[in-house]
Amino acid sequence: MRSLTLSRRTLIAGSTLLAAPAILSRRSQAAGQCVVGTWGGDYARLLRENIDDPIMKPAGIDVIQDVGDEVPRVSKLYAQKKLPRGTQDIACVGALNGYRVTDADLVEQLDVEKVPNLKNVRADLRMPGFVPHIYSAQVLVYNADVVKEPPQSLGDLLDPKWNGKVGVLSQGGNQWLIMAASVLETGTTTDFDKAKAFLSKLNANGLRLYAETDAFAPAFKSGEITVAVIWLARSVMWQNAGVPVKGAFPKEGSVLYVSGMVMPKNAPDKDAAYKYMNAMLEPSAQQGFAAHMGYLPTVDNAPLSGKVGEQLALPDPAPKLIAPDYKVLSPAIPDLNDWWLKNIQHA
Repeated sequence: MRSLTLSRRTLIAGSTLLAAPAILSRRSQAAGQCVVGTWGGDYARLLRENIDDPIMKPAGIDVIQDVGDEVPRVSKLYAQKKLPRGTQDIACVGALNGYRVTDADLVEQLDVEKVPNLKNVRADLRMPGFVPHIYSAQVLVYNADVVKEPPQSLGDLLDPKWNGKVGVLSQGGNQWLIMAASVLETGTTTDFDKAKAFLSKLNANGLRLYAETDAFAPAFKSGEITVAVIWLARSVMWQNAGVPVKGAFPKEGSVLYVSGMVMPKNAPDKDAAYKYMNAMLEPSAQQGFAAHMGYLPTVDNAPLSGKVGEQLALPDPAPKLIAPDYKVLSPAIPDLNDWWLKNIQHA
C-alpha cells in the first residue's frame, strides 16, 4: 500500500478550499441577497436582463430567482406566516393577490421613504403593500387582414357575424371578462349579475374558450377566430411575431390587468427587497419590459419611443382605463368561478 505524504503548501491549499464555502457565504451575506419568487419564461429572463444584472449586481446584491406558479407562491406566504424568517424576499403576484395578501396582513406596508420611486407610480395603480410593476388594458384584439370594421364595444360581439369567431380565456381570465361585461352594462366593474346575463348571451353566439393566451396566436393564424378579448400587451407580442392583429379599446372602458410585487413581513433581507422594488420602478427597467413584453410602464417618468412607443400609444381621445375594485372582487371570486364553470365552460 502506497503511503501518501502532503506538503505544507498542499495542506494550506486544501484548508483554503475547505474554508471557501464559508467565506463565500459571508461575502454573499455581507453584500446582500434577494430571493425573488417569480414566474419563469420571458418574465424571469427580463427580470435578469433589466433589474438583476444591470442594477442589483453592481449594487452588490445577489438575486436568486425562485421560479414557479403564482398560486403556490401565494400559498407559501400564508403557510410561512408564523415563521420568524420566510423563504422569499419578494413575491411576484397579480394585483388581485396583491390586495389579498395585503388584506391578510402578510406583507409590508410600503412608502416613498423606503421605495423612493413609488412617487412616480400612477395613483390609480397603487396599493399599500403592493408595488405595481407592469400593466395592460383588456381590449378587443382583431385580425386586421380580415376585419375591416373592428368592434368598438364588447356589446358589438353579440352580432351574429362574430358567431364562433370570438376567443376568450377559459378560466384564468374569466374574472376580467366578467368585469368588462359589468363595465359595458353599468359602467362599474362590480355588477356581476348583469355581467352574467350579458355573457350568457355572448356565449350563445359561439364563444371559443382557450386554456392559455399562447393558444390565441395559432387560432388567429388559422382563421379559427378573428377577435379575442385579451390584454393589449399580448397583441403587441403577436404583432412582433408576425401575426396581423391590432387592438381596439372598447368605448365603454377597458379593465386593467396589473402585475407587481410584495414583500413578506418575514422577508429574510428586507433592505435588499426594498432596493429590488425600487429598481424595478427605474425608467430603464420599465422601458425594457415594455419593449419586450408589450406592457405599459406603471411610472410616469419612463417615456416610450420608436416602434414600442407607436405600438403602445394610447388613442386620442384617451380611452377610459378602469382599475378593478379588488375589495369587492376578491370575496366574489368563488361564486364567479362556479358560475363560469357551470354556465360558460361546461354549458
